[in-house]
Amino acid sequence: MHGEFPSGLSIFIEQHIESVPQLEALLLLRKEPERQWGAGEIAKALYLPEDAAGSLLAEFARRGFAILVPASSGRYKYHPRDSATDQLIEQLAAVYQERRVAVISLIYSKPLHRVQTFADAFRFGKENPQ
Repeated sequence: MHGEFPSGLSIFIEQHIESVPQLEALLLLRKEPERQWGAGEIAKALYLPEDAAGSLLAEFARRGFAILVPASSGRYKYHPRDSATDQLIEQLAAVYQERRVAVISLIYSKPLHRVQTFADAFRFGKENPQ
């Protein structure tokens, strides 16, 4: 599947994209780079729980795809750490628009433990060990 994508893009997907909602949230931020997004807006746009959308935004900041806007009460905007990252995300947007199934297949073909680790971050409520 690596040969289906431009050089470096499949590695970017494997290292940074764990789900389709995460991908779509990132592309939503990229589409309006000057807009400041809150978790509620991302949640509404992508039909996600608000806490899951907030986790995605915080993760984007941690990975260097977005920044927390100072004095904004938890609002983020698209701001890749460097031009190479911006170009990869731009390339990802174009490939996802043209070959959505291939991108989704690559995302979900990752080893199960990485996907499970990401999914665990979105568990709702606490497990009852009793």
